[in-house]
Amino acid sequence: MSALLRGEGLVLVRGGRLLFEGLDLSLGAGEALHLTGPNGCGKSSLIRLVAGLLRPDAGRIERANAALADDNLALDRELPLAHSLAFWKGPRLAEAITAFGLDHLAQVPVRLLSTGQGRRARLARAPVSPPGL
Repeated sequence: MSALLRGEGLVLVRGGRLLFEGLDLSLGAGEALHLTGPNGCGKSSLIRLVAGLLRPDAGRIERANAALADDNLALDRELPLAHSLAFWKGPRLAEAITAFGLDHLAQVPVRLLSTGQGRRARLARAPVSPPGL
């Protein structure tokens, strides 16, 4: 199995503070990584690094295209949900809408979704977008 993510000797400094150094990791298809630790230890920064939103201060990272489903909705709030999700141009739009129980909301403007519906819509972005990771 080839790795979708491989990091070697990763070092990350944020705000002048060393978060981690010498980190090696590898993930293949179907594998998961469970991050735990106290606030401020670098968990979210590592996720941003993996998603390509940050660059390591040292080391090397190789990744497949990555999708990040964080707290940002990243959907056009004025468009109906299905149209807003279609922006991501993935081939599995209908499948993702059904998988997250959003069928009955496909024509509802994103701005009218409840908090929980918005969370499901945010998660639906990942399979809709083409990334493998």
